[in-house]
Amino acid sequence: MATPDSPSSGYIRALPTLSRAAELIDVSPAGVTRGIEELGLEPIPWGRREKHLDVEDLLRLAAHLRRASVEEVAGGLLEVVERDHPEQVDAINAGIDSFFDSLPSRHAEQSDRFVAELREALPERYAKRAEAIYLRHAASS
Repeated sequence: MATPDSPSSGYIRALPTLSRAAELIDVSPAGVTRGIEELGLEPIPWGRREKHLDVEDLLRLAAHLRRASVEEVAGGLLEVVERDHPEQVDAINAGIDSFFDSLPSRHAEQSDRFVAELREALPERYAKRAEAIYLRHAASS
């Protein structure tokens, strides 16, 4: 019986089993088990033997195992859920969004360092032109 704080049974069934996670990440089931142990993840038990991975844990595992990209795994999961559990697409998509929102933002390389590298690598007149082009594009982005 689901409590107010526990996920619904439909949601849990839409989450990937460990064997489905292995397919999505493109590793063996043993690789998934090892990764789960290394990260200290807690699969969600379902029934007597079946275990499911929460969306964020699946994506964290994909990043850790580095076989398929996290984006590929998220897309594959959405395809499966759209096909097999369409009523859970919004909930699964929210988990995917939550994972990506929790990642630290990427910072562009410092322009001073990049410009210094341009000056080092190119003859002066080309370096000045390349710097001007770079700064114009950097300012507009």
